[in-house]
Amino acid sequence: MLASLGGAGLGALIGVQSPQANAQAQAKAADPLWAPEALGERVWLDWRAEDLAEGPVAEWKDRVAGLAATQSDAAQQPLRTPDGVLFKSGGRRLTLAALSRAYIAHRAMLMIFRADFADAASASGSFVSFNGYDEAPTSRQPGVFYAASGSTRSVLPQWRDPRGHWAGNHALTSDASRWHVVLTRRVNGTAYSSLDGGPEQTSAGGMLCLPRGVTGTPGLIGDHGNQGPSWMLDCLLVLQDELSEADAQRLIAWGMWRKGVQTSLPADHRYADAAPKLSQFTPEPAFRETSNSDWLTMKAYWEHKNPAQTLEQAYRSELDLSGHRLVFEDHFTRLSITDEVSGAGPWWSPVHPAATGKARTARVAEQPATFVQSGSELTIRMQSGPKGWRSGVFTSVNLNGHGNAWKFGYFEFRAKVSRGNGFGAWPAFWLKSVNEFFRLTESRLELDLYEGYCSDPKGHHQAMHQWPAARLVEGRISKRRSVGNYTGLKASRWGEHTVDLFDDAYHLYGMMLDEQWTRFYFDGLELARFPTPIEAKQPLFILVDLALLPQQADKASGSYELTLDYIRVYQSSKPG
Repeated sequence: MLASLGGAGLGALIGVQSPQANAQAQAKAADPLWAPEALGERVWLDWRAEDLAEGPVAEWKDRVAGLAATQSDAAQQPLRTPDGVLFKSGGRRLTLAALSRAYIAHRAMLMIFRADFADAASASGSFVSFNGYDEAPTSRQPGVFYAASGSTRSVLPQWRDPRGHWAGNHALTSDASRWHVVLTRRVNGTAYSSLDGGPEQTSAGGMLCLPRGVTGTPGLIGDHGNQGPSWMLDCLLVLQDELSEADAQRLIAWGMWRKGVQTSLPADHRYADAAPKLSQFTPEPAFRETSNSDWLTMKAYWEHKNPAQTLEQAYRSELDLSGHRLVFEDHFTRLSITDEVSGAGPWWSPVHPAATGKARTARVAEQPATFVQSGSELTIRMQSGPKGWRSGVFTSVNLNGHGNAWKFGYFEFRAKVSRGNGFGAWPAFWLKSVNEFFRLTESRLELDLYEGYCSDPKGHHQAMHQWPAARLVEGRISKRRSVGNYTGLKASRWGEHTVDLFDDAYHLYGMMLDEQWTRFYFDGLELARFPTPIEAKQPLFILVDLALLPQQADKASGSYELTLDYIRVYQSSKPG
């Protein structure tokens, strides 16, 4: 009898797997299922029902940052059930504090839910909304709302910016026991949304840009009304950085397979027949930060403590742009600085309001004008008025990090600066790593191509700063690291002619950045070079400002001007 069972039958009786079954088990163990954790730091917030004990929910913390959604009123507390978190009608909701970084950190949201509209008296309301649910420009960063009309039920993912709001509209099944997965994301100014893996709906125009700041209204997990549907929440994810279509498909499929509703995926969906596997996912390279030992070596180089520098320094060598091509230029024949949120570029303001020092940062359209365009020149005018000093800054990306950023190249501007009364003016041309808009868990780089101080008109200053991330990650810097270099443009070092950076005459300021070296130039001649840090090997965006130096603010008077003839960017014309 045992022989008639064959190898598989015998193995089943005595608890031993056949070689075929064992190989399948090993293959499965070696190829685990994909989960959002594979996205690493891109998962910004993560609420899971399984993290809660059963019963009334007074507090629900996300598992990444510990952000708490709370409810002190027992009558309004949702209920953790074996199947998820139940938000019954009657105003059951959790409150979220207003989040100041939502406008850049919140790039995608996934929600796994089901809803029962049988007893709902309200025709519209909210499931989830960050930074309020009202019509203010800074609300809905993002939100997921519902609408009911007769027998039609819809879920509406929404984003709002000062020009209005965008909402997807996806019909819900009338089956109240059916779980759904909704995902919304914004990529390069376009919003997308999908329900249960169906076709994505998209916004038009590609101009979506969320504004800074928050409303006075807190965010909610739950309905802002009191007569909406009873609904169940299993998982709520918020992601930083821009989510690709491939990762969006993985996330939705993960949610559908998690709740056993994968048969609702479209037949042609990549994961309709099998849940996503980790082997199908290629993780992005880990973020690299300059180690402490490398930083000390680099700092010593900047501070001229490395004797090898005198051999490597190509002081006063001429700029050589052979092998480079012009990829961007603006001659300022029109006022090309636009609003940080609603503008079309190529320059946006203020984006980085702290750049103007002790002066208040002016808006583009503010009068009297801070940004003055005439002929083929653009002037930033710093002046004092009834409300104190006011000046300007502009950048090559908008408030959400979209616009122009370049990995490596030669960056140059031709400009002149007026002296004013000789105190307070602090012009600068600098670059920053664009990851500060997309990866708020990564440290950020600043390279100051040129800083000038009108009380030291012969002083050309260069600097590098490494700033800690907005959300600290263990093992990365928690305090700013800075180093600077001073080049005195005096006759004994710079030639027989007199150099004055505040002589109201045009000069050329430039920086050549490649894999090995960061070189600084003045009027076409090299001032200094330093090893290129790891953090500079990513796209960088441009900032230009005229600041009021805090230490001399009480001595400043009159007005000051930074006038630009052009800004140019060159990159290598070699392949790769």
